[in-house]
Amino acid sequence: MLHARGGGPLPWRLKEVIPEALKRAGGKERLKRGMVLAFWKEVAGPGLARFTEAVALEEGTLVVVVPDPVAAHQLTYARLALLKRYEERFPGMVREIRFQVGRVEPPPPEPVPEDKEKALEASRKALLLAEAAPPALKERVARAARALFLHQRGSPCPICEAPSPTHPCPTCRRLLQDPAVRKEAERLYRGRPSRLSGEPLAAARHLAREKLLTEMRELYPEALREPSLIPLLKDLAQRFQKLFPQEALPEGVRSLLSREG
Repeated sequence: MLHARGGGPLPWRLKEVIPEALKRAGGKERLKRGMVLAFWKEVAGPGLARFTEAVALEEGTLVVVVPDPVAAHQLTYARLALLKRYEERFPGMVREIRFQVGRVEPPPPEPVPEDKEKALEASRKALLLAEAAPPALKERVARAARALFLHQRGSPCPICEAPSPTHPCPTCRRLLQDPAVRKEAERLYRGRPSRLSGEPLAAARHLAREKLLTEMRELYPEALREPSLIPLLKDLAQRFQKLFPQEALPEGVRSLLSREG
């Protein structure tokens, strides 16, 4: 039986969360990238964090969005100090910082008092869980467990699976607008082989999935009335199943196609 620091047993609900927290925290590169991006606010400090945002980590280069060229120029003078702080916290992860002019996502609203209490309770439970984890995983388990306890405030992004209070997370929302990602999504939608990898591919798959599901749901009632449309529906379903073999088709679509053989 697991015990808290004071010697008492952990509630059974906490013990059930440990495997999931370990699974999410177990050294995944995307989780590491998420931690690097989240650490920017601590590195930058509250003043800079209000108008800047770390949005990507690309082959050791941290991409930080700033509101204008003047801010980008000024921040270049602080680049070495910022890199030093990252090296102390994440050795070898951030080798360069690139400042990019763009729109910075507004910070989430301050939580109401009830939410603050919920956040404090989630942190307390997460720390208890982290005590039962191997030393090398304590911090990552605490972060992942806290996200689990916060439910919607920190549940995984549907694309990168990193804990995020918004879905998709800010980084993935930017990826979804990338012309190369949108072009890749169209290729996947048409059943062509992928040319991307990593998180850009995950974002493209997300777009292709949403488009295929939307078109199947819109075509389904028309195919019920007009059987000549069933082959089109079947083609969409086959493309969807090829991309997502573990995912079920929408119930009505699946039922109609099973009747048609």
